[in-house]
Amino acid sequence: MQMRKSFSLLERTMYEFFKIIMQALSLYATKVFSSDGSSTVTVPSAGDTLHFNVNQDNKLLYQEKQLQKLPATYSIEVKGSTCVSVQMSQFYNIPTPTEAKTLSIDAKIEGDCKTLGQNFILKFTVKYDGLQERTNMVIVDIKLLSGFTADTSMLKMFFRMYIKPVERVDSKDDRVIVYLKEITQNIPVIYQIQTKQVLQVKNLKPAVIKVYDYYQTSDQSEAEYFFHCG
Repeated sequence: MQMRKSFSLLERTMYEFFKIIMQALSLYATKVFSSDGSSTVTVPSAGDTLHFNVNQDNKLLYQEKQLQKLPATYSIEVKGSTCVSVQMSQFYNIPTPTEAKTLSIDAKIEGDCKTLGQNFILKFTVKYDGLQERTNMVIVDIKLLSGFTADTSMLKMFFRMYIKPVERVDSKDDRVIVYLKEITQNIPVIYQIQTKQVLQVKNLKPAVIKVYDYYQTSDQSEAEYFFHCG
């Protein structure tokens, strides 16, 4: 019983609210409606002035003009006998904030270009310049040049001798994935991989080497390296 009374009270309240809105709209319509007349809207500023003419022929037509001088101070002046609705819109772009990149990498190939099948050394340098003393685990993803194979024994030697923080090395097809335990702040670390050109490729394109934080993959950087024997 109590719930039914509460619902009836809500219905009456909503009805009264709706009736007030309709009365306000009806009163507004009597004030603004006009079967004749016209108005002129002027938007002046120090460097630019816009004009809009509203009459019985175009009163339902949406008119728009672009403000040419920005920034500037504009005012709106209306003269006439008809109601005019004026709207101003401002559009702007906010650059998407970019996350700070703390890891960087560069790479190059060294070796004698005279003989096919010659071994080349791919040297890559990883650097961390963030705020912490050292990074999380870091991944280096190496794409090999077309026609090249890789010997990762140098990196695996570092792993066995604990000379540098190499946790693991995976290689498959034309990719080598290196897992680094950590990189110390502001101390570049240089690694080497032995590669061999087993197939000559015309118009050889550069390859990409990428480094990223294992736990925060958005912190990443990449670079291209080229075969220097053209």
